[in-house]
Amino acid sequence: MNKKLLIYQIACLALSATVVFLAWKLSDAIDSSKDDQQSNNIVTEESASQASFVIENSIQDSIALNKPTENQNPSLYVALQNRKTVRSFSDQLLSDQQISNLLWSACGVNREDGKLTSPTARNAQEIEAYLFTPKAIYYYQKESHSLKLYKEGDFRAKAGNQTFFATAPVAIALVGNFLKMENFDEEGKQFYSATDVGYVSQDIYLYCAADGLATVACGNIDRPAILEVLELKDAKPLLSHPIGYEQ
Repeated sequence: MNKKLLIYQIACLALSATVVFLAWKLSDAIDSSKDDQQSNNIVTEESASQASFVIENSIQDSIALNKPTENQNPSLYVALQNRKTVRSFSDQLLSDQQISNLLWSACGVNREDGKLTSPTARNAQEIEAYLFTPKAIYYYQKESHSLKLYKEGDFRAKAGNQTFFATAPVAIALVGNFLKMENFDEEGKQFYSATDVGYVSQDIYLYCAADGLATVACGNIDRPAILEVLELKDAKPLLSHPIGYEQ
């Protein structure tokens, strides 16, 4: 009887010791998680404080964009869940890194053979992006991932007919350059450029959803006015996207 009681007491002590040990490890894990979270918050705050906003605040002949962020979160599934249309924008600026990521996501080069994040018929790459900022219009050069000054002045209101174009920090006009479609007949130019711009537009939507930005694809645009501002021939403005933070 005493032997059984002794074994029972030893078992209880062992169980108690195990519970205490597991509780200690759990507490340590929670503390570590809190430390990591605080550390991540510090990094985020430091990154925000160090973010540059050159593109929207200055006029330069050319701007070499930052390398696109490779480890962009969240997942594609979450970005699809968060994708939505927004028509009200605050005046908060996009950082230079965000603009770099945005343009690359839309139609940047993602392979050594020069092909893009968005497909185009026969790899024509006819969809071109013009960035409208409060200071100027820039042409996005896909091959070098850079911006080229196109025209000085604030023409954001010309990018679309809606009033929110004038208040969004930036807008992107997507233009079909028919000079890059010499192997297409007229019907093919109209059809495939309209199809291809849809891929670019969805890339813009998904990047904005992934990075907490807001946008809307607008086909109700004054195409002759955009052509006049951009001084383009043999081209067609297809869609415009105002981009910023939701108000």
